[in-house]
Amino acid sequence: MNVIIDIKSIHFKYPDTINKQLNGVTLKINEFEITTLTGKVGSGKSSILKHIIGINKPDKGKVLVDGKNISEDSNVFHKEIGFLFENPEDQIFYPNVAEDISFGPRNLGLRKAEIALRVINACEEVGILHLLDRDTITLSLGEKTLVALAGILAMKPKILLLDSPGLGLDLWTKPKILNLLKELKNNHTIVIASNDKDFLRISDKIFLIHEGKVKGNYKNYKNFRSGLDRRKDTLKKSKDEK
Repeated sequence: MNVIIDIKSIHFKYPDTINKQLNGVTLKINEFEITTLTGKVGSGKSSILKHIIGINKPDKGKVLVDGKNISEDSNVFHKEIGFLFENPEDQIFYPNVAEDISFGPRNLGLRKAEIALRVINACEEVGILHLLDRDTITLSLGEKTLVALAGILAMKPKILLLDSPGLGLDLWTKPKILNLLKELKNNHTIVIASNDKDFLRISDKIFLIHEGKVKGNYKNYKNFRSGLDRRKDTLKKSKDEK
């Protein structure tokens, strides 16, 4: 498999904090796979995603995307990387769905016909053509997530980064997004930060993140569960011996 994202021993600490958020994270992400970063709240999952797109800059180490250092020229990658925030409301700016989805393509300076085509294609892919004329304020959280995702796809990125995409989704929207991601990986590399079992189950690779470090690398959910069980048994045995 072709490695498209190569994270090499990155360290990172937010200003005015004592502890490092990331402490030597090293991992490789293959093209056209779903990779999920999982771990406790505050473990560094979201920070890793922000390093991949260049929002955060490592204090030490580097992030390579397609062999290029993201920190040296992150603007090059903004067209190639789409980021879905934990709260979709943080990336919905316009009162109308069609206007909002077309925001990204408009910023690319495309012709109106190309913008319209991208919006329609993205909505068809996500299954929200029926929402095009809606006001964004009337949407449910799940619908806002789908609209935000359509806005990202309209930019035609190669890589999709999703921060806790399962939060607040209803019983109808969640399966829709899970099935969509399984289809999207045919043409996209997908990296997810989540502790949601449903997203872990569709993953081709899972990294366990703990206190800013990679503590486990698993090839699928079954392998991940077995690894956790072994860790629990080791910890239990260690406690019993004390």
